[in-house]
Amino acid sequence: MTTVRILPEILSNQIAAGEVVQRPASVVKELVENSIDAGSTRITIEVVKGGKSFIRVSDNGHGLSRDDALLSIERYATSKIFTKEDLFSISTFGFRGEALPSIASVSKFCLVTRTKETDIGTKIDIIGGKIRDVSDAGAPVGTMVEVNNLFFNTPARKKFLKSDNTETSHVADAISGMALGNPHIQFRLFLNQKLAKNFSSADDLFQRSVRVLGRDVADRLYNFKFSDEFVQLHGVCANPSVTRSTSSKIFLFVNNRLVYDRGVISAIFKGYKGRIMKGRFPLAVLFIQIPFDQVDVNVHPSKREIKFFNGQGIYHAVSETIGNALSFEQQNITAYSKAHNILNEKFEYGDEAFKPNQTDRIEQSSINWPPAPVENKKDFFQEHSAQKSSPDITYNNPKLTCDLQVTCDHKVTIQNSRVTSRLKLTVIGQIMGTYILAQSEDGLILIDQHAAHERIVYENLKQRYHSLKVQSQSLAVPETLELNFKEADFLGSILDDLKMLGMVIEPFGETT
Repeated sequence: MTTVRILPEILSNQIAAGEVVQRPASVVKELVENSIDAGSTRITIEVVKGGKSFIRVSDNGHGLSRDDALLSIERYATSKIFTKEDLFSISTFGFRGEALPSIASVSKFCLVTRTKETDIGTKIDIIGGKIRDVSDAGAPVGTMVEVNNLFFNTPARKKFLKSDNTETSHVADAISGMALGNPHIQFRLFLNQKLAKNFSSADDLFQRSVRVLGRDVADRLYNFKFSDEFVQLHGVCANPSVTRSTSSKIFLFVNNRLVYDRGVISAIFKGYKGRIMKGRFPLAVLFIQIPFDQVDVNVHPSKREIKFFNGQGIYHAVSETIGNALSFEQQNITAYSKAHNILNEKFEYGDEAFKPNQTDRIEQSSINWPPAPVENKKDFFQEHSAQKSSPDITYNNPKLTCDLQVTCDHKVTIQNSRVTSRLKLTVIGQIMGTYILAQSEDGLILIDQHAAHERIVYENLKQRYHSLKVQSQSLAVPETLELNFKEADFLGSILDDLKMLGMVIEPFGETT
């Protein structure tokens, strides 16, 4: 008796589902991509409990005949490619023929579809990969797919799903990304039977970019475009003063396919070189159009990873195009420097207050930062402490936390229980509304005013928390704050900590 066996079809589909269907957002992505390939102009997505219990995707595409519908749930059955040459020139979103059978093998699956040539549609019910019923059904032209009780027969996979809010966030992000790449299609997303997102087909790329990236970038988005005989680029990038803590707001599209590529991300950062803080991420929507035979999308079953045949040329074009767009907008220094002007603000620390004299704004040309930033800031202060003596700015915390004061004669000083130093700074001016340029005995110092302001506010809050009784007052008219699902989930986890600081925040339904 042989020990090597051919796996049953249902088991092989469940194994394949481990790569294709990682979470509810993966199901939504695969079904929506099928709808786009079907020529749909309206796509509706309905999700309940983050997609764990219910997902429905319906469209007005060309639909499937009964024979095609039955074939579509077979593994490796597809209408997208037919020859090996087609595999190296893929122009559709789907092509592997794995999505529908993989989804059907780990859920209670229902497919209803009709073409415009027929008056009766086809309904197929599948439970755990086994066909339970095939029947006629009344349906509009197009396709509707329902996925119930995802991973009901693979409890180990279901166990590793995150909270409903987290899974809902992934679904919303996936829809936002695909809506950005297809502005000619109307997308509607219902979460727990309530309309959460509605992207009109009348939107252009700029309007959709504002809706996806956030309202705070509405007047700080810059268009860019580039083309040569090999590649075409277009999209929008945000002012360097608007950044995020993750790369979640960088959207990359290659031939309208939403992808992730480290090389392109690095090229975008190169375009922003010298303009954003370390650890911060810019906001951008980038479309790359190249011949289909110059990119390989068959790298991973999720089809998010790609490989360029001429990656270096594309990376160079991306960095140069974004850098040139920012430099061009930078010529209008008034519009470019819409960041908050710290020199017009009065800061209070302890019992002292300071409002520096108004200084001239300095227009900035391109900055080339040194390749290796200073990593040990403690050595910097220790080095000055050997040369200076009397103190003005204090490190009250042995963990080397800095309380920054700017005095009227523009002197900045530092105190520590072990280290004392004085930095005599003369403020020269402000650059791009973002940096303060100051002069010391050792040379020029560039201060990120946003980071300095955050530190001052943080130290004030910490000092008040340790030395004063918590004081708070309810607002006469409560302020409401709309967050995305990730932000709402995180904020909910720290409500008790914020309450200890005197900030009482209460959930107001959904993500408000």
